[in-house]
Amino acid sequence: MALAEESEDGEAKPVVASRSSAPPVVIERLYRAHWRDICRSLRRIYGNGPPEPEDLAQAAFEKFAQLEDHERILHPRAFLIRIATNLGLNAIDRIRTARRFVERELVEACEPVVEENTPEDVYSIRERMAIVEKAMSRLTDKQKEILVRSRFRGETYAQIGEETGWSQADISRQLNAALAVLQQAMASGEE
Repeated sequence: MALAEESEDGEAKPVVASRSSAPPVVIERLYRAHWRDICRSLRRIYGNGPPEPEDLAQAAFEKFAQLEDHERILHPRAFLIRIATNLGLNAIDRIRTARRFVERELVEACEPVVEENTPEDVYSIRERMAIVEKAMSRLTDKQKEILVRSRFRGETYAQIGEETGWSQADISRQLNAALAVLQQAMASGEE
């Protein structure tokens, strides 16, 4: 559900879905009064992302708009920041979980096949490698390069950005997207 769209003068203006319990006037007033300050606060906490401060602020306004007893909230700005901060913590947990899963699967899939493994082990490893290979083929060239540099060569976002000219935020988004594709493939056992 979108709560902001760009007006003719380039200024972001709120859009409230019809299922909202808070009156649109209340949301618009809060949005105009606190949007920039909330984004600034979130940027101090999370940097440029992920999660992106603007996305978190947007989701916080969305949750606030769905509240039925919004008039009971004495400090809406603080409440919105708390909602957005919690959403950010949840997003970071999901990102970390996905990364750990994919990294564990990538390490296991890249294990060398040695003679002491049973035929079942060899088959299982080859099967996982085939899944990773197929999932990797769905990634863009940029995502593949970032994945290889970051996860296999151990390069930081800053190092990758310095050599490629890509922003660290873009590198992070691309890596997260690549890891999500790999995680989904490994979880579903696609081949």
